[in-house]
Amino acid sequence: MADKENIVGEGRKKATIWNLFFLNIGFIITLINGVLIIPLYLHYMNGAVYGAWLATGNVLTWITIVDPGVAGVLLQRVSYALGEKNEKELGLAISSGILIAIILFILSIIVGYGLSYFIGSIANIDMQYRTDIVKAFRIALWGTSFSLLADTFRNIILAWHKTKLHGILLYSCIVAANIVTVVLLVLKFGVYALAYSSLFLGLSILLFAITYTIILLKQNKIKLSFQFTYFKSFSKVFVFTFSSNLFETLAANIDLIIVSRYIGSKAVAVLDLSRRPLRIVSGLANNITISMLPSLPHLFGANEKEKIRIVIMRIWTILLWATGFIICGFILFSANLTENWVGKQFWIGNTNNIILCSSFLLLSIGYNLSNITLSMGHIKSNSLISMARSIVYVILLFVFSKVLGMTGVLLAFLIPTLILIAYYPKKVFRKANLSVQNLKELIHESLLIGIIVAGCILISYSFKYHLSWLGLIGFSTLYSVVFLVLLFSLSRRFRRELNIAVGVFTVKAKAVVQLLLPSF
Repeated sequence: MADKENIVGEGRKKATIWNLFFLNIGFIITLINGVLIIPLYLHYMNGAVYGAWLATGNVLTWITIVDPGVAGVLLQRVSYALGEKNEKELGLAISSGILIAIILFILSIIVGYGLSYFIGSIANIDMQYRTDIVKAFRIALWGTSFSLLADTFRNIILAWHKTKLHGILLYSCIVAANIVTVVLLVLKFGVYALAYSSLFLGLSILLFAITYTIILLKQNKIKLSFQFTYFKSFSKVFVFTFSSNLFETLAANIDLIIVSRYIGSKAVAVLDLSRRPLRIVSGLANNITISMLPSLPHLFGANEKEKIRIVIMRIWTILLWATGFIICGFILFSANLTENWVGKQFWIGNTNNIILCSSFLLLSIGYNLSNITLSMGHIKSNSLISMARSIVYVILLFVFSKVLGMTGVLLAFLIPTLILIAYYPKKVFRKANLSVQNLKELIHESLLIGIIVAGCILISYSFKYHLSWLGLIGFSTLYSVVFLVLLFSLSRRFRRELNIAVGVFTVKAKAVVQLLLPSF
């Protein structure tokens, strides 16, 4: 029995590691696409046409609102049922999820085609490009809708911890789609190159996801069954997730409009460019729990209390260290990064930068802890908290931007994150059965990171320094060493986790050496 549990535990670890690996691969691919492929668009395509295409892309994003988060809910339900070894629940959940996903797929096509008749007017597209843009939009619509449908099947695969094969197939499709884009651009397809690439990507991912899902169901002898009462209860949760997605999308896409209206168009560029690097890098910290979404519900479903306590403590402390490291770096070096990257005229100011960094620190902690409660099955409460935060943000944004300008916009973003910090830590602490000693450790690590952040804020106000790219790299390296030395010196928990990591690495390294050099 113990051997079987160990095998399951190892499966969860491998699934998490592979998922984290491929999430970071995706991050690199996205970064490369933004640097290398976009210049090709502008080389082989009229700039006005590309601008019109980008405008229609926003409409495609809004079409995705019809999805209330089926894939995410299904991932939690299936993984949890696998942990419980509840085959009946598996069959009912998968059947209900697929049926809802198909209905939403049809709905997205209908809504998209309806909007396509007005897309030219909505995006104010020049008449000479309008016909081609509308046709390309309709082609890309199928790709977007196929991708939405594929997400449901992909999350079924992830729930079975097949993250390695899933990652290989998914990113193979993405790389292939990029190649299709380049080839079609060179062949003078213009904007249709982007549309057909989207169609190819969505369809290829859907085909692989459906095929592998069928294989998994047959291998595990899972019988799909439909029960209206279960379907009804399963569907009710989407009232909350849909509302949450709607308000989150509204909040995420309204701030730049308000800034442009009340502060000015130049302020839009300042805000966007100042927070973009922070958003990208903080996304790496968020991958800590995103990578564990397939395995965490399985752990809670199996009700392995001691393992849950150990895993949650590890996630929480690593999250504090990682976000603290990222935020302190941006407090110290954002001014120099912005100046070297786009020019000092886009620097948001030291005080505003500190508010921005503090917001992302709290948001990252709240977001990752919310992923833990989501894995426990608290989907409704998570959705309600997300809705509350989005509504408060939009209200404060209107009020503060008029009164306090850019600082008001940033404070409007910071204050609602306190809702997350007030709710999720207490929730996770109780549900994960953490001890008083665990609480003391968390308080110690939080205070330690808080003191380091305060020290970096003091340095940012006390010293003014102008660094070139080379100087930025050198001082960033020095900062990294100092931060790690402080953690090693002042955190017993950090030293313990470091010893565990070194031990695991040593064992793995010895195994590799013995495999490659058996005579030694």
